[in-house]
Amino acid sequence: MARPTVKDLLDLKGKRKIVLVSAFDYWTAHACESAGIDMLVTWADTLEHMKIVLERVRSGAPDTFIGAGIPQNYAYVSESNTLNAAMIATGLGADAIYCSGLEMEKCKALGKQKIPYVGHVGYLPVRNTWFGGPRAVGKTWKEALQVYNSVLAYQEAGAIAVEVECVPFKVAAEITRHTDILTFSMGSGPDCDGQFLFDCDILGSHNGHYPRHSKKYADFYNLSLNAFKQYRQEVQSGDFPAKENTIDIESEDLKEFIRQIK
Repeated sequence: MARPTVKDLLDLKGKRKIVLVSAFDYWTAHACESAGIDMLVTWADTLEHMKIVLERVRSGAPDTFIGAGIPQNYAYVSESNTLNAAMIATGLGADAIYCSGLEMEKCKALGKQKIPYVGHVGYLPVRNTWFGGPRAVGKTWKEALQVYNSVLAYQEAGAIAVEVECVPFKVAAEITRHTDILTFSMGSGPDCDGQFLFDCDILGSHNGHYPRHSKKYADFYNLSLNAFKQYRQEVQSGDFPAKENTIDIESEDLKEFIRQIK
């Protein structure tokens, strides 16, 4: 199946839900593509890290739409850096730029160049201190209106979509109905145009905090923990490696080898 275009995704608004998952390596990306995930989201700390992650994810999912987060310590410094990072990302196979906390004028620069990008409204982890820590955003009418106006600003600035994080689900539903761009819910209920979860939460691959809005579909952390424990025990007991895990040599060749080294 051909990789979806921006138009393909936009045409899904009001027709079916778009499914998003974060991915940072070949195998996660490959599994997501095989499972029919619509969009993968990546991010990185540096340009070099972004290149490595994008190359791995694109190779694992050649036919999946990728939204790439650009490194803040470079891309958020100036408009020229924003555009440069975006050009590098798209050159490496990203289909859109994923922005969180990027100043609106720089977002407009992306829109002006017709570089597809996704904005971020509601709770922004990158602006955590301004929110007083993680919390729901939009539980008062004034704050809900601010979220809505932010979505309109992104729409005007050329965004193809916005991530709506930790917004009351009824507010997110109304925003989705009253805007043309796509809305991706991260803890903002079922009525957005798409749903986004982190791969580590879906897989249960960590023993940290699982947000209320996430769902653990597997328990990789404990499966891994038990597997590592069993491996350690078998090595120490001598049960591993067993004969089937080793390579043999003909007895005459072994004898000659030993004779030669003596």
